[in-house]
Amino acid sequence: MQSIKKIMVVIEPDQDKQLALDKAVRLARVSGAELELLVCDHSPYLEDGYYFDPLQAARLREEHVANNRRLLEDMAAVIRGQGFHVSVDALWGNPPYRAIVKKVLDSKPDLLVQSSRHHEKIARLLLSHQDWQLLRYCPCPLLLVKDQSWPDHPVFVVAVDPTHVNDKPAELDTQLTAAAVRLAEITEGSVHVYHSCYQPPVSGMYPVKVDLDLYKQKTADLLSAFSLKDEQLHVVDEEVKKSLPALLKDLHANVLVMGAVSRSAVDRFLVGSTAERLLDRVSQDVLILKPDGFTDKVKKATPEHL
Repeated sequence: MQSIKKIMVVIEPDQDKQLALDKAVRLARVSGAELELLVCDHSPYLEDGYYFDPLQAARLREEHVANNRRLLEDMAAVIRGQGFHVSVDALWGNPPYRAIVKKVLDSKPDLLVQSSRHHEKIARLLLSHQDWQLLRYCPCPLLLVKDQSWPDHPVFVVAVDPTHVNDKPAELDTQLTAAAVRLAEITEGSVHVYHSCYQPPVSGMYPVKVDLDLYKQKTADLLSAFSLKDEQLHVVDEEVKKSLPALLKDLHANVLVMGAVSRSAVDRFLVGSTAERLLDRVSQDVLILKPDGFTDKVKKATPEHL
């Protein structure tokens, strides 16, 4: 994510407030990127045989998509009037995230922006919502935005894992920090780096003492590579689910930058990643990056895998 030349925005046609579009426009303004507005949805009532015969349903689906396209063109006209280059596309997708991933592969944006609203606990457990699926499968950087606006100088917090105990590629921490630094540069913001070296108590009873200075040393090269100062590093020995939200609040952070890695076909349905567990715990926007090579995995995946 060294440069941002194209930003794809998922538009919610049934929402008055377009959370994703507002922030995408801001990023496009400071980066010079072009915008691509996308609506991808479906209605179960317009599926074949639900209420209508296949020919009627097909015609109604075309009308539905055409209405969405007109909505996008109206939005685009306003944004073009401000000097932006804007393209639009409306798709029928069931489920929508599959069509969005395919569109990302075809269009190759540098960033996908989508709003993320609070989900019910059982929905999170079943991973039934679109943002959970995009978090897993979106091949480009994904910015999930909440309902908080960015200040003039936003704060970006990067969650890194210098020990790579979670099978994260070593390069991913560099990718994450580079993305945060780049966004901070164009938005006149600041960057902080976070790592939790928490270790569960032995036998669930006796706390494990960790050497914080040792973990700080493991991030020295990362800080040096991006000219970050020691006070921009936050290494803690507390659990992520408690310490990271607390740090975000203390720093008045606006964006959490995290990595997501692919999981096996079994545990992806049973165990959420750190990013997934934190997504609804924090009120900040979340930028998710995948390691190099993830795009190739998505290209090879069959629709059933998505």
